[in-house]
Formats: sequence, structure tokens, C-alpha cells
Amino acid sequence: MVYPAIEVTVTTVGNHTVEDETTEDGKKYQRAFYDAATTIPGCSRGCWGRSDKYPEKVIHFIDYDTRKEHDVHKALINGPTPPVLLDIQSDTNVYVIHPNTNDRNKVYYAPYTTVAFFWGIDEEKWTEVAPEFFAAVARSDGCTGYIWGEIDKPVLTDYEGLASLGSGKCGVFAAGWRSKAHRDHDLGRERAVDAWEAIQKACVKADSWGTTLRVTENTGHIHRWTTPLPLKDRTAWLPAAGMI
Repeated sequence: MVYPAIEVTVTTVGNHTVEDETTEDGKKYQRAFYDAATTIPGCSRGCWGRSDKYPEKVIHFIDYDTRKEHDVHKALINGPTPPVLLDIQSDTNVYVIHPNTNDRNKVYYAPYTTVAFFWGIDEEKWTEVAPEFFAAVARSDGCTGYIWGEIDKPVLTDYEGLASLGSGKCGVFAAGWRSKAHRDHDLGRERAVDAWEAIQKACVKADSWGTTLRVTENTGHIHRWTTPLPLKDRTAWLPAAGMI
């Protein structure tokens, strides 16, 4: 069976105007993300978004079709960072996971995406509480799907030293949502709150934050979510009295 691989990068961008393509910063970062998605061998798409909890950080997913293609590419460049991303990835954490779900598209293309990191997992405790956490999220009305994968060792880069916390495994959990409002409502329910509290006790450290991803296909097509235009008052369009 062929398994995909996802390279998950968290990089510090500070106050750079990454989202605004009319600025020099925006052009630089977006060109790098675009080139990564369209030139890296084996890459099917690249996705990126700024953290809403840590505005100085950007998360970047590189979705490889297979683990073998990922490994071959890393061997060719002899390092963790593709040349097209060298200028923008400093102080980075770069992890590789192998998702065991088929919901990648449902997460990448969702209007809102949450990403949770788990460091130093106690496997015995995790086995007890993780199924309930996964179910509490997946069965929420607003959830479109989720990705789960353990972080491979050795870690490609671990600038903040998070992957070395504790002696257990580490993992990344990403979930897609119909909107941030759906996410806030569903995860505010008692079942989800209790499940999150329990799973945090099964690892040394857990952290979760949200973002809206921009997706670049390897064909060059860019998918992004935009804020809807305000509704216009169209009461004047109604037919005059007596015309109905």
C-alpha cells in the first residue's frame, strides 16, 4: 500500500505582510510558497496560513504523493529545506507525518483549519483518551474531516526543541471546519472540552491554534478563501404593491 507524506513547517515571519501580495514581503513569501508547490518533485499541493493564536507564525504543509518521493527529494537537496524556501524559512520547525486518514482534501480546502501539536506522548494514557478526542472532533457538526499523523524521527529541524520534550512520541492533528464560528461552538461543548482536557494530560505539552489555508496545486492553480461581500439592501427590487 502506498502512503502519502506531509511535511509540516512552522516558521516565524514576525510582522511581515505575508498575506498581502501588493507588498514586497507578500510577493516574496507567496512566490516562495508557489514555487515550492509547483517545482518540488512528488508534491501534489502546498498549503499555508498564518496562525490566529500566534500571528508571528505561519504554518506550511507540503503534501507529497508518497513517502518515497519525499525521501528521494530530501536526499537530492541534502537537507531539510528546499532551495526555493531558504530565503523565508528561518527559525523553523520542520516535521514529517504520515496521515492514516483519507480526509486531507477535507482539511486543506475547509474554510477554517485547526492544528494541534502533541509532544512527549504517554502511549498508555494516550490509548485511553485519544479515541474520545478524535470522535469528539470528527462527530462535531462543523467538522469536515481530520488528519492525524505521528512525527517521524529524527525530526528534520526542531528550532524550539518541542519534539525533544519527554521521551514519548509526538504527533500533529489537523481538522477542517465549516467556519471559525462552527469550530468555536462545537469545541465549546462539554464533550469536546472534557476530551481536550483529558488528552492534554496524556502528553508533556499540547497546543492548538487555527488558520485559513491558501492552497497551491502543483499545476499552479491557487485556492483561497475570501471574506464575503456585504449583503446589499435589495428591498427596492420587490415588485410594487398589486403586481404580485
